[in-house]
Amino acid sequence: MMPISRFVLLAAAAPMLSGCVAAVASGAASIAAQSGLASGTTTASSGPGAEAIAARTGEVAPLAVGFSSTVPANLVGTRKVFVPSYGISYIHTQNARAVSQGGLMGGFGGGSTRTASVRTGLTGIRPETYQMIVDEAHADLLAQLRAAGIEVATPEEASGAASSAPRVAGNATDGSVGSTILGGASTAWRTLGAAQAPLIAGMAGEGAGGGFGAMAMIGGNQAMQRIGDASQGLVLAPLLRLDYVNVSSSGRSLLAGTANAEATAAFSVAPGTQVAYAARRPGMGASDIGMAQVTQAAASAEPFATMRASGGTSGAWVGFGTRSEAAVEAVEARWVELARAAYRGFNAGIVQQLRAGRPAA
Repeated sequence: MMPISRFVLLAAAAPMLSGCVAAVASGAASIAAQSGLASGTTTASSGPGAEAIAARTGEVAPLAVGFSSTVPANLVGTRKVFVPSYGISYIHTQNARAVSQGGLMGGFGGGSTRTASVRTGLTGIRPETYQMIVDEAHADLLAQLRAAGIEVATPEEASGAASSAPRVAGNATDGSVGSTILGGASTAWRTLGAAQAPLIAGMAGEGAGGGFGAMAMIGGNQAMQRIGDASQGLVLAPLLRLDYVNVSSSGRSLLAGTANAEATAAFSVAPGTQVAYAARRPGMGASDIGMAQVTQAAASAEPFATMRASGGTSGAWVGFGTRSEAAVEAVEARWVELARAAYRGFNAGIVQQLRAGRPAA
């Protein structure tokens, strides 16, 4: 097994012989599989090793998290801010699969199907570290708001205002989206709430998985509306999504057909990051609700993990498929600094919106 930071798979024309796997010493850690004249192969390129990553110390500058929509200025005013729910969705599994149809099969005619897939999983982070980060993130938002001169409810006040809101059992929930059966990508995550701002049901990213999650979001929006009415303040429920890898897939249906899938270790604030809000405008009977969203990833080039191949197949006649699995092994100390850079940038983006909506002194 060998550490790598980038994993690429190629399933090309129909295999003529049974597959074999060999390590190739070409200056970079790599693995390859090839079968005769027309092959399925796996390749890899190396990045910094775990020791080199661990040697990198110090804070990482806050990531520049950009919102495609913001909290409306007419809801901000001079209201007291309540944060009864704060969550982080930690993406831990990413898969990609390409499927293509070829018109020729090894030059002998007939149709053929090519597939290439990568499966990755994040390892190396302890459960208590995930909880530590979301607790820190909640505290950091309150601190940034206060430093900006914005009145903030204490966690106890926010909890009291949200006493009627349904909470997520265990303050944690799992979600997933996508399928690779016909090609494409799939993602799975675990969402944790801050101990002093536990997850409100429907505000924990349930909608990202579709299906019944959309119904849960309706209940969450209603809960936010009730909190806004009861508190007469501006209610926020931030949800930060953290990713660890970029995955992609592509295929070309030409002659024998080709299929490609790729995974590259990369830390980012993922699309779907958002802050739900609720506040009552003067003269209105019920609080307005909405979401300020992040639709473009905010990534860091800072290395934080190695990638280690954990299995795969290549050159199989059945399905003409090439597959590989890899564990993205995080150096926890470096991942922690990136997670802090992520929540500081996310929280700063929220504070900026509220400052912009406040009347000039």
